[in-house]
Amino acid sequence: MYPMNLVEFCNANMQKGSDEVYRQLDADDDVDVLDYECTNNCGICSKATFAIVNGQLVGAQSAPDLLIKIYKQIEKQQEIEDQYDFLI
Repeated sequence: MYPMNLVEFCNANMQKGSDEVYRQLDADDDVDVLDYECTNNCGICSKATFAIVNGQLVGAQSAPDLLIKIYKQIEKQQEIEDQYDFLI
């Protein structure tokens, strides 16, 4: 069993399209979602949709691409954790 994944969103960016990704992830029992008024990532916020996945910034040009990249990032982080657990 993997630990809960945390995906954080910027309210300003949600108004630009990442709100649909937020809603989809909110329905996933393996993901906790939070939204903040601002995450201080204005550079990427002005250019793309983005979220912060377990502390890692993930951006994409569209909401559907963002959702795909978020799940890929979660999978990548879980693989790294699996490798670390194997070493212990």
